[in-house]
Amino acid sequence: MSTDRSDLHALLDRIPETNLPATRKLLQALAVVWDVAPAEAEGEFKERALRDVQAAEAFFDKGGKGIPQEEILKEFDLA
Repeated sequence: MSTDRSDLHALLDRIPETNLPATRKLLQALAVVWDVAPAEAEGEFKERALRDVQAAEAFFDKGGKGIPQEEILKEFDLA
């Protein structure tokens, strides 16, 4: 299945406004992992981003069962 940017933009358009800050952080984490993040993403941010990606992978590896959303929102100072 081929994916282009318009597919990704369509997915982003479906995300509720209240979840955009967390979505932005996840995309930043992916950018770090794929080594496309800006230079200021080095150091502590890069380490945290890598942990965030590992946590997301673990969540999906467990079939979508993991930490309750409320705890995640608190971790990202969104609650």
